Amino acid sequence: MPCFVEAAVLADRPEDARGVVGDLARWAAFGADPHAPAQLARCRALLAAEDSEADGLYLRALALHDESGGDFERARTELLYGRWLRRRRRLREARGQLGAALVAFERCGAGAWADQTRGELRANGAASATEPTAGLARLTPQQLRIARHVAEGATNREVAQRLAVSTRTVDYHLRNVFAALGVRSRMELARLVDQEGR
Repeated sequence: MPCFVEAAVLADRPEDARGVVGDLARWAAFGADPHAPAQLARCRALLAAEDSEADGLYLRALALHDESGGDFERARTELLYGRWLRRRRRLREARGQLGAALVAFERCGAGAWADQTRGELRANGAASATEPTAGLARLTPQQLRIARHVAEGATNREVAQRLAVSTRTVDYHLRNVFAALGVRSRMELARLVDQEGR
């Protein structure tokens, strides 16, 4: 259902998607699929009439992804949100979402999705799709905040308290930081943050 909604909206036929969203809402309420609430919020964001409503729904979808896990589904939301932000000229925010989506798609081996994301990054003004971003510049703003706190020696719980997020959110972002930077430990991360800070 989420794929149908996305396809209908991208084909400029949102009326075809509205009934399906009702079905998805019933499925999400059933509780059998932990990803369904985030997918529902993403679909509602795609169909939202007001920018403020869409923005809130995308952020809600991302928060729900933090609770349910699932890198691929989260990356799909980041890609759609990044595209939406880019079209509203919120380029810095778009770059963060699209960069996170690209890292996740590459890690999942989702080549076609990664290519699509690279195209969005190019349209957003990224340097080159073939030149990978180096070091800390690959991180989203939230990932960078978490990386810096961890590099200072903070535990995941302490980082969560400082940023007013759940420890699960910190865990999720820290896994993505490790994957994006190619580090395997907190000590390696601290060294990298120290080197780039000089």
